[in-house]
Amino acid sequence: MNVVIVEDHAVLLYGLIEIIESKLEVSSIEGFCTSAKSEYHAKWLETDLLIADLEFKNGECGIDFVKKLRVRYPKIRIIAYSSHKIFSVLNKLKRSGFNSYVCKEMPVKELINTIGMVMKQSPNVFYESGSYRKFMHERKTVENKFFSSKYERDISLTPTERVVCERIADMPKIDNSILAKDLNMKLNTLKKHITSIYKKLDVHSKEGVVIYNQLLTK
Repeated sequence: MNVVIVEDHAVLLYGLIEIIESKLEVSSIEGFCTSAKSEYHAKWLETDLLIADLEFKNGECGIDFVKKLRVRYPKIRIIAYSSHKIFSVLNKLKRSGFNSYVCKEMPVKELINTIGMVMKQSPNVFYESGSYRKFMHERKTVENKFFSSKYERDISLTPTERVVCERIADMPKIDNSILAKDLNMKLNTLKKHITSIYKKLDVHSKEGVVIYNQLLTK
C-alpha cells in the first residue's frame, strides 16, 4: 500500500508516518506540510491512500484540495484526519470525495481500524468511523434539546442574542475580541450574551450555536 499524508504540523506529520509504518504493511509513504506541495510532488498515480487535514496554516482548504484530487484520481481512498468538529463541515465530507473521517483526539487504534475498513471498500463508499458516528450522535442530542416550534425559538433569545448567534454561525472560529469589535460592543458584554445563549439553548460550545442556526433555516 502506498500512502500520502498531508498535515501542516510537522511533529504530527512525522508521528503519523512512524505510526503507520509500524502498524501497517506499506510499500511507500510520503509526507507533505501543504496540499500545494503534495499536488506537485506526490506520486498520485501510485497512491492508494491519502490522509489529509481539513485546515492548513497557510489558508489552504483540505476539502477543496480533495475535490480537485478526486476528479483526477478517482481510485484513491481518502481519510480526513482533523480536530475539526463543526457539523456543517463534517456533512460536506461525503459530498467532497472523502471515504472517512477520524478525529485527531481519538486513539491511534481508531485510525488504524478506519484505514483497514476504508481500504476494503470501494473508493465511492464513505465509512462512518467511531469519530464520525460520535459527533453525528451529539448533533441529534443537541437537536432534541431545541424548542418544539418556531415561536418558542423566536421568543427564547433577545434580538441582540439572535444577532450574536447569526455571527457565530457565519464565523464559528472567530475570536471573541474580534467578534465584540465587529458587533460594536464591549468584550465582557459579548461574553454575557454568549453565556446567556448557551444557557437558553442548553449547549456548551459555539458548535451548538451553529446547529441551532442551521435548524432555524430549515
